[in-house]
Amino acid sequence: MRSCWSYVPRWIRLPGRSTPSSLAAERWRATLRAAAAVPYYSRWRKELNRAAHAASDEERRAALLRLPEVELDYFFSHFRQFRGKDATSPLVREPRPLWPAGCRIAAIAPWFHAGGAARLFLTPGPAELHKFSPEVIAAPIDVLETLAASGPWPQESPLFALVALCGVGTPILTPTLRDRFWRAFGVPVYLQFRGFQGEPLAHECEAHHGLHVDPAGVIFERRPDGELLLTSLANPRHTVLRLATRLHAQFDMQPCGCGLDTPRLVDLQPTPAPTITYRTPSADSLTALAGALGDTQPEEHQEPAQH
Repeated sequence: MRSCWSYVPRWIRLPGRSTPSSLAAERWRATLRAAAAVPYYSRWRKELNRAAHAASDEERRAALLRLPEVELDYFFSHFRQFRGKDATSPLVREPRPLWPAGCRIAAIAPWFHAGGAARLFLTPGPAELHKFSPEVIAAPIDVLETLAASGPWPQESPLFALVALCGVGTPILTPTLRDRFWRAFGVPVYLQFRGFQGEPLAHECEAHHGLHVDPAGVIFERRPDGELLLTSLANPRHTVLRLATRLHAQFDMQPCGCGLDTPRLVDLQPTPAPTITYRTPSADSLTALAGALGDTQPEEHQEPAQH
């Protein structure tokens, strides 16, 4: 069965129409130009100019290796160093729709502009949401948790699917949460991984086996420990290359059962916390420690002799 997402966008090879590969090259050059204009990358402008000539995906990945990785804590605490000034950049595109078909979509508290096809709700109560009768609910995962806790979705509502939105620094959809949403809503959940401005990075199809990477919108790398590095090619407002995401995933390059042949992120999950191992000190270590402490103890106070 072919994925409905495979038709969004549908690349028709007409004169003047960008193909995915040419769009990726255009966005790559625009991203590097935007990076050269932000304070953080002022020291790497020469390297950015060299990298702009990379023509293939392999060349672009090799060029990224010559640029610094950015830790997530540093990015959040110094985000102004990555802030671009040109809001009219060609990187800016109408956001990809939350759902490909013309459905009644309720977008609840997204962190980005969801587009005109969806009705925006900020903090809706169950009654307000049921009155709208959405066919698709799209919301961050923690918002869906709150909605699921309010009780089962009424059977008479025409709900068709949930779109769980996640990104860097947001909760991740776990198998436990997926089961909880199924029990509460009775419909399948489709995960979308979006950037800071809502740019599409990866999405889940009806095969539910990984997230299809948008090849024209993002470059993912993996550190030796498995952590994902993210380079968004569609965010001119905060241009950051090789951002450490604190997320782990495997790359699956095989064609998906839905018909799409784009790479997939499989088993996306938070980076495990570092394990701290405490060792029981040996008897010799304890003896040496006791001796060291004994040498530093103050002498006992003695009263002066009475004459």
